Amino acid sequence: MNPFYAKLDADIKATLLAQIRNLWTHTSTAIEGNSLTLGDTAFVLEEGLTVAGKPLRPSGNLWSC
Repeated sequence: MNPFYAKLDADIKATLLAQIRNLWTHTSTAIEGNSLTLGDTAFVLEEGLTVAGKPLRPSGNLWSC
């Protein structure tokens, strides 16, 4: 099987997969009632830090996905 992204440059592939991961995680946790925005979700996943002004619980939910 030849994935649709097989011929993409490595940096574009990495960016695309990160965007998919962020959107998938955000959508999954939003269904469960998480109040983080897509940007907050990306920050937590990429930096490994919680979002200032937000309680720890929503950020912790991201790691269970």
